[in-house]
Amino acid sequence: MSKKKKNADNDGIKKDSMSKDKSNENSYFARGRKKRKQYLKIIIPSIVAVIIVGIVLAILFPSENVAAKYGALGSAHDHGALLISLNGTDLDLAQQKYMVRSNYIHVESYNGTLDGNTIHKHSINAPLGEFLKSLRMDISNGCFITDTNQRYCDNPVDKLSFYVNGNKTDDIMNYVLNDGDRMLITYGKQNSTELDREFQKLNELPINRK
Repeated sequence: MSKKKKNADNDGIKKDSMSKDKSNENSYFARGRKKRKQYLKIIIPSIVAVIIVGIVLAILFPSENVAAKYGALGSAHDHGALLISLNGTDLDLAQQKYMVRSNYIHVESYNGTLDGNTIHKHSINAPLGEFLKSLRMDISNGCFITDTNQRYCDNPVDKLSFYVNGNKTDDIMNYVLNDGDRMLITYGKQNSTELDREFQKLNELPINRK
């Protein structure tokens, strides 16, 4: 065999070897990319699930910062009656979705019956606003906002007003109830006849203590 032919054969063997090495390298990186994609498919949903669980736990079990703000659970056990009247229709809080949404201040069942009128306060400084916000309701900028995002806002005809034991107050969200309080949130034309009807209904509500 001539020297030239031998060199050509050696070159061919080297090229085949380099081609195989490159193919193996490409295959290695392809496998690596596939593993990374599979890893991401697992890790991303797991991270999302952890975030969701964290949010749910934060809602159901408020942090110690809330306790520091309102007082420890069990630092109070007061009860009051609440009536929310919107355009002459009483808001029905006697529904399972509203029961014990905050450990600090809430409505709960009484003798096996859902009670949407008695407010139970278990923390000394927990305001009524904590209760409403736990139901995903709010009072802001002259509007009462329900958990379905219906808005009842002050206007020249209809007014949003708040009363505690028959006395008008400008801020019900920060009001901390005392045992036996009767609170009214009312929206509408609010003539004297309508207000008298609402006060009478509020005063007839039982305050269920346990």
